[in-house]
Amino acid sequence: MKLFFLNGYILSVLGLFSTCSKTSNDASDPCIIRSDSLAIAIKLLTLSSAERIMGEQANLTCNTFFKKGDTLEYKCDYTARLKDGKSGKIGKLYFMYEVYSSSVAAKNAYNEIYQANKSHEGVKIEVGLGDEAYYHTDGKAFYFYLVRKNQKMFRMKLNKVTSHSSEAAFKEVAKLIADMI
Repeated sequence: MKLFFLNGYILSVLGLFSTCSKTSNDASDPCIIRSDSLAIAIKLLTLSSAERIMGEQANLTCNTFFKKGDTLEYKCDYTARLKDGKSGKIGKLYFMYEVYSSSVAAKNAYNEIYQANKSHEGVKIEVGLGDEAYYHTDGKAFYFYLVRKNQKMFRMKLNKVTSHSSEAAFKEVAKLIADMI
């Protein structure tokens, strides 16, 4: 019942904010930080959770909402405030949450991404996380999760793992998010 009302609310809000969509995925497009309720990604991946994963203070550097066809897409990212003294890297945590029109559409999207990546070293199916999920890491530069639950899916990637990053926290936060959606 909650899901029905949430979907109805989201769809009604979309009609009010039709200018909140973005048609380009061009990386050079400036990212915006939305403060309205449409940019819900930061409600799933909070600053405190991002800082736990990154092991250091971070800033919210992106928080957007897009509508692509009949899919709702929410994105946010966090960037470490300082360069890591040991690795020389600045950590970045990306999060994308999608709501599809049906479980079948979400499953198809999940399968497409999984099929494209399953042969890469470090890909592992995760049982008990959503309806289906996989984890991918190269063991030194990034951690990645793709999780689908019903018609919802999220991707979370810590890029540029630093000496402060916590793989355990990354996995814990992914479980918390999967339980929330």
